[in-house]
Amino acid sequence: MKNILKIILCVLVCYVTIGLGWITKDVIIHENVKDGIAVLGYHGVVSDKEKKENYASNPYFMSVSQFEKQMKYLAEDNYQCLSMKEVENYYHGKKEISKKAVCLTFDDGYKNFNTVIKPIIKKYKLQATNFVIGYKTKTNNPLYLQKEDLKNDQYVEYYSHSYNMHHIGHLPYKKKIETMKIDEIKKDFEKNKGLVSTDYFAFPYGVSCQNAQDYLKSSSVKLAFSYNQNRHMTRHDKQYLLPRYLMFSNMPFFLFKWWVE
Repeated sequence: MKNILKIILCVLVCYVTIGLGWITKDVIIHENVKDGIAVLGYHGVVSDKEKKENYASNPYFMSVSQFEKQMKYLAEDNYQCLSMKEVENYYHGKKEISKKAVCLTFDDGYKNFNTVIKPIIKKYKLQATNFVIGYKTKTNNPLYLQKEDLKNDQYVEYYSHSYNMHHIGHLPYKKKIETMKIDEIKKDFEKNKGLVSTDYFAFPYGVSCQNAQDYLKSSSVKLAFSYNQNRHMTRHDKQYLLPRYLMFSNMPFFLFKWWVE
């Protein structure tokens, strides 16, 4: 019995040690790269009632009260909120930015981007970019934006999240994009013509590969975004592997403030 308890204790100590090490690494990375732009990556936003009833276990759908609290903070604390073009100009040294600069991005092209998120963006005079899954715009699925919904204005813009790369690959633990050849990636991009602009791109699942980056460069995509680097984007980052913070529901507000500072 004592041996079993010792084993359990050792396992717990190992988990805690690994966890603390991971957190420490992220803190060091974040604190050492505080210049540049905090690029925030969201997914969906729904009413508080809908969040509780239908999306309680979905970390990618945020309640409207939580989202608005974050946007209100950015507006009242005078954050500079950038469009994709402004991010591009900053990256190439053509634009200077505030020490408090953010870029708001949203993945997948959910309908609530137009019905819930956009009114809040307009209310606080911010800007946002939605990376849309192309084939979803032709499905008449009520959860997703359709082609006629993709109208750029001074507050929101729509760009590519691939046409149809959101799948697991044929190999275990691989996303589809990691297993695709350059000509397959090219065909996917060509299917988005007439649906959504590919000037800027967000990788499905935030996962990239060398074939994809090579194609993006050859096709003159201007910038491409990944996930989970837990730090600000700077001019020193790879043009086709720019970092974003993955935003999640019920994240502590102090964490949001720390990420954008």
